[in-house]
Amino acid sequence: MRPDLVQDKNRTPAMFDTIARRYDLLNHLLSFNVDRHWRRQLVAFADVRAGERVLDVATGTGDVAIEFARDATAGEIVGVDLSSEMLRVARDKLAHSGLSRRIALREGDALALPFDDASFDVVTVAFGLRNLPDYRRGVCEMARVLAPGGRAVVLEFLPPRGAAMVAYRAYLSTVLPVTGRLVSGSREAYRYLSASVREFISEDEVRALLAGAGLTGVESRRLTGKVAGLYRGVKS
Repeated sequence: MRPDLVQDKNRTPAMFDTIARRYDLLNHLLSFNVDRHWRRQLVAFADVRAGERVLDVATGTGDVAIEFARDATAGEIVGVDLSSEMLRVARDKLAHSGLSRRIALREGDALALPFDDASFDVVTVAFGLRNLPDYRRGVCEMARVLAPGGRAVVLEFLPPRGAAMVAYRAYLSTVLPVTGRLVSGSREAYRYLSASVREFISEDEVRALLAGAGLTGVESRRLTGKVAGLYRGVKS
Protein backbone atom coordinates (compact mmCIF):
# COMPACT_ATOMS: atom_id res chain seq x y z
CA MET A 1 0.00 0.00 0.00
CA ARG A 2 1.39 3.44 -0.93
CA PRO A 3 2.63 5.44 2.10
CA ASP A 4 0.50 8.47 1.15
CA LEU A 5 -2.62 6.28 1.00
CA VAL A 6 -1.85 4.86 4.45
CA GLN A 7 -1.59 8.43 5.77
CA ASP A 8 -4.94 9.27 4.17
CA LYS A 9 -6.56 6.22 5.76
CA ASN A 10 -5.46 7.45 9.18
CA ARG A 11 -7.31 10.69 8.45
CA THR A 12 -10.54 9.17 7.16
CA PRO A 13 -12.71 9.98 10.22
CA ALA A 14 -11.95 13.69 9.79
CA MET A 15 -12.43 13.43 6.01
CA PHE A 16 -15.82 11.81 6.39
CA ASP A 17 -16.82 14.44 8.95
CA THR A 18 -16.40 17.09 6.23
CA ILE A 19 -18.63 15.34 3.67
CA ALA A 20 -21.20 13.71 5.97
CA ARG A 21 -24.15 15.90 4.99
CA ARG A 22 -23.66 15.26 1.28
CA TYR A 23 -22.46 11.68 1.54
CA ASP A 24 -25.76 9.89 0.80
CA LEU A 25 -26.59 12.17 -2.12
CA LEU A 26 -23.20 11.55 -3.71
CA ASN A 27 -23.38 7.79 -3.11
CA HIS A 28 -26.64 7.58 -5.01
CA LEU A 29 -25.54 10.04 -7.71
CA LEU A 30 -22.11 8.54 -8.38
CA SER A 31 -23.39 4.94 -8.40
CA PHE A 32 -26.49 5.81 -10.46
CA ASN A 33 -28.50 4.58 -7.44
CA VAL A 34 -27.12 1.04 -7.75
CA ASP A 35 -25.66 1.31 -4.22
CA ARG A 36 -29.17 0.81 -2.79
CA HIS A 37 -29.48 -2.50 -4.65
CA TRP A 38 -26.02 -3.62 -3.46
CA ARG A 39 -26.97 -3.03 0.18
CA ARG A 40 -30.18 -5.02 -0.21
CA GLN A 41 -28.11 -7.86 -1.65
CA LEU A 42 -25.77 -7.67 1.36
CA VAL A 43 -28.70 -8.05 3.75
CA ALA A 44 -30.04 -11.03 1.80
CA PHE A 45 -26.54 -12.60 1.71
CA ALA A 46 -26.26 -12.27 5.51
CA ASP A 47 -29.25 -14.63 5.86
CA VAL A 48 -30.36 -13.23 9.23
CA ARG A 49 -32.57 -15.48 11.32
CA ALA A 50 -35.24 -14.34 13.73
CA GLY A 51 -33.83 -12.49 16.73
CA GLU A 52 -30.18 -12.60 15.67
CA ARG A 53 -27.85 -9.81 16.75
CA VAL A 54 -26.36 -7.72 13.92
CA LEU A 55 -23.37 -5.38 13.95
CA ASP A 56 -22.63 -3.07 11.03
CA VAL A 57 -19.00 -1.89 11.11
CA ALA A 58 -18.06 1.48 9.56
CA THR A 59 -21.80 2.10 9.42
CA GLY A 60 -21.43 5.71 8.26
CA THR A 61 -24.87 7.24 7.80
CA GLY A 62 -26.52 3.96 8.77
CA ASP A 63 -27.88 2.73 5.44
CA VAL A 64 -26.99 -0.94 6.00
CA ALA A 65 -28.30 -0.93 9.58
CA ILE A 66 -31.54 0.65 8.32
CA GLU A 67 -31.83 -2.02 5.62
CA PHE A 68 -31.52 -4.73 8.28
CA ALA A 69 -34.22 -3.00 10.38
CA ARG A 70 -36.56 -2.83 7.39
CA ASP A 71 -36.04 -6.55 6.82
CA ALA A 72 -37.69 -6.96 10.28
CA THR A 73 -36.00 -10.31 11.01
CA ALA A 74 -33.03 -9.20 13.09
CA GLY A 75 -33.14 -8.67 16.83
CA GLU A 76 -30.57 -6.21 18.16
CA ILE A 77 -28.97 -4.03 15.46
CA VAL A 78 -25.87 -1.95 16.21
CA GLY A 79 -23.91 0.39 13.95
CA VAL A 80 -20.39 1.55 14.83
CA ASP A 81 -18.27 4.24 13.18
CA LEU A 82 -15.39 6.58 14.02
CA SER A 83 -16.89 9.65 12.32
CA SER A 84 -19.06 11.61 14.73
CA GLU A 85 -20.62 13.65 11.92
CA MET A 86 -21.57 10.57 9.92
CA LEU A 87 -23.22 9.18 13.04
CA ARG A 88 -25.04 12.48 13.55
CA VAL A 89 -26.53 12.13 10.05
CA ALA A 90 -27.40 8.50 10.82
CA ARG A 91 -29.24 9.50 14.02
CA ASP A 92 -31.23 12.11 12.09
CA LYS A 93 -32.23 9.45 9.55
CA LEU A 94 -33.27 7.02 12.28
CA ALA A 95 -35.41 9.66 13.96
CA HIS A 96 -37.03 10.59 10.65
CA SER A 97 -37.76 6.95 9.74
CA GLY A 98 -38.97 5.95 13.21
CA LEU A 99 -36.18 3.37 13.64
CA SER A 100 -34.35 4.92 16.60
CA ARG A 101 -35.55 2.13 18.90
CA ARG A 102 -34.49 -0.60 16.48
CA ILE A 103 -30.89 0.53 15.91
CA ALA A 104 -28.21 1.56 18.41
CA LEU A 105 -25.31 3.68 17.14
CA ARG A 106 -21.88 3.85 18.79
CA GLU A 107 -18.70 5.73 18.04
CA GLY A 108 -15.86 3.24 17.83
CA ASP A 109 -12.83 2.00 15.93
CA ALA A 110 -13.19 -0.90 13.48
CA LEU A 111 -9.64 -1.96 14.41
CA ALA A 112 -10.56 -2.25 18.12
CA LEU A 113 -14.30 -2.88 18.26
CA PRO A 114 -15.82 -1.87 21.62
CA PHE A 115 -17.65 -5.18 22.06
CA ASP A 116 -16.99 -8.48 23.84
CA ASP A 117 -15.99 -11.65 22.03
CA ALA A 118 -18.87 -13.57 20.42
CA SER A 119 -21.33 -10.68 20.86
CA PHE A 120 -23.07 -10.86 17.46
CA ASP A 121 -24.52 -13.40 15.04
CA VAL A 122 -23.89 -11.29 11.94
CA VAL A 123 -21.17 -8.69 11.39
CA THR A 124 -21.09 -6.64 8.19
CA VAL A 125 -19.02 -3.92 6.60
CA ALA A 126 -20.10 -2.12 3.43
CA PHE A 127 -17.56 -0.03 1.52
CA GLY A 128 -15.58 0.44 4.73
CA LEU A 129 -12.93 -2.29 4.63
CA ARG A 130 -10.79 -0.47 2.08
CA ASN A 131 -10.72 2.63 4.32
CA LEU A 132 -9.01 0.78 7.18
CA PRO A 133 -5.26 1.25 7.68
CA ASP A 134 -4.99 -2.50 8.42
CA TYR A 135 -7.35 -4.78 6.48
CA ARG A 136 -6.28 -7.95 8.30
CA ARG A 137 -6.82 -6.47 11.74
CA GLY A 138 -10.24 -5.16 10.74
CA VAL A 139 -11.40 -8.58 9.52
CA CYS A 140 -9.95 -10.29 12.61
CA GLU A 141 -11.93 -7.89 14.82
CA MET A 142 -15.10 -8.77 12.91
CA ALA A 143 -14.37 -12.45 13.47
CA ARG A 144 -13.59 -11.90 17.16
CA VAL A 145 -17.00 -10.42 17.96
CA LEU A 146 -18.85 -13.12 16.00
CA ALA A 147 -20.53 -15.94 17.90
CA PRO A 148 -19.94 -19.52 16.70
CA GLY A 149 -22.00 -20.10 13.58
CA GLY A 150 -22.15 -16.37 12.92
CA ARG A 151 -21.56 -14.81 9.49
CA ALA A 152 -19.20 -12.05 8.47
CA VAL A 153 -20.30 -10.27 5.30
CA VAL A 154 -18.22 -7.76 3.34
CA LEU A 155 -19.47 -5.52 0.53
CA GLU A 156 -16.67 -3.69 -1.23
CA PHE A 157 -15.62 -2.25 -4.56
CA LEU A 158 -13.45 -4.41 -6.77
CA PRO A 159 -10.29 -2.72 -8.08
CA PRO A 160 -10.45 -2.06 -11.85
CA ARG A 161 -8.11 -4.54 -13.51
CA GLY A 162 -7.55 -5.43 -17.16
CA ALA A 163 -8.30 -3.81 -20.51
CA ALA A 164 -12.06 -4.16 -20.07
CA MET A 165 -11.96 -1.74 -17.13
CA VAL A 166 -10.48 1.26 -18.98
CA ALA A 167 -13.75 3.23 -18.79
CA TYR A 168 -14.17 2.40 -15.09
CA ARG A 169 -10.62 3.55 -14.32
CA ALA A 170 -11.25 6.79 -16.20
CA TYR A 171 -14.48 7.30 -14.23
CA LEU A 172 -12.64 6.82 -10.93
CA SER A 173 -9.84 9.16 -11.93
CA THR A 174 -11.95 12.01 -13.34
CA VAL A 175 -15.73 11.89 -12.85
CA LEU A 176 -15.76 10.73 -9.22
CA PRO A 177 -13.30 13.28 -7.74
CA VAL A 178 -14.58 16.20 -9.83
CA THR A 179 -18.27 15.54 -9.10
CA GLY A 180 -17.47 14.81 -5.46
CA ARG A 181 -15.65 18.12 -5.08
CA LEU A 182 -18.42 20.11 -6.82
CA VAL A 183 -21.21 18.62 -4.68
CA SER A 184 -19.45 18.18 -1.33
CA GLY A 185 -16.89 20.97 -1.52
CA SER A 186 -14.11 18.56 -0.54
CA ARG A 187 -11.50 17.83 -3.19
CA GLU A 188 -9.34 15.81 -0.77
CA ALA A 189 -12.03 13.36 0.32
CA TYR A 190 -13.11 12.28 -3.15
CA ARG A 191 -9.55 12.20 -4.47
CA TYR A 192 -8.82 9.78 -1.63
CA LEU A 193 -11.98 7.71 -2.21
CA SER A 194 -11.07 7.33 -5.88
CA ALA A 195 -7.54 6.19 -5.00
CA SER A 196 -8.79 3.80 -2.32
CA VAL A 197 -10.87 1.91 -4.91
CA ARG A 198 -8.10 1.82 -7.52
CA GLU A 199 -5.54 0.55 -5.00
CA PHE A 200 -7.74 -1.95 -3.14
CA ILE A 201 -6.85 -5.64 -2.97
CA SER A 202 -8.24 -8.32 -5.29
CA GLU A 203 -11.23 -10.59 -4.78
CA ASP A 204 -8.92 -13.54 -3.99
CA GLU A 205 -7.05 -11.46 -1.40
CA VAL A 206 -10.28 -10.48 0.38
CA ARG A 207 -11.30 -14.14 0.48
CA ALA A 208 -7.87 -14.98 1.93
CA LEU A 209 -8.34 -12.32 4.62
CA LEU A 210 -11.59 -13.93 5.74
CA ALA A 211 -10.05 -17.40 5.75
CA GLY A 212 -6.99 -16.09 7.58
CA ALA A 213 -9.26 -14.74 10.34
CA GLY A 214 -10.51 -18.26 10.97
CA LEU A 215 -13.73 -18.00 8.97
CA THR A 216 -14.84 -21.07 7.02
CA GLY A 217 -16.92 -21.70 3.90
CA VAL A 218 -15.71 -18.41 2.43
CA GLU A 219 -17.61 -17.46 -0.72
CA SER A 220 -17.92 -14.40 -2.92
CA ARG A 221 -20.17 -12.91 -5.59
CA ARG A 222 -19.37 -10.28 -8.19
CA LEU A 223 -21.89 -7.49 -8.64
CA THR A 224 -22.70 -5.19 -11.57
CA GLY A 225 -20.03 -6.28 -14.02
CA LYS A 226 -17.26 -6.74 -11.43
CA VAL A 227 -17.66 -3.22 -10.02
CA ALA A 228 -18.33 -4.56 -6.52
CA GLY A 229 -18.07 -7.82 -4.64
CA LEU A 230 -19.90 -9.57 -1.80
CA TYR A 231 -18.01 -11.91 0.55
CA ARG A 232 -19.19 -14.17 3.36
CA GLY A 233 -17.46 -16.41 5.88
CA VAL A 234 -18.75 -18.40 8.88
CA LYS A 235 -17.32 -18.49 12.41
CA SER A 236 -16.73 -22.16 13.19
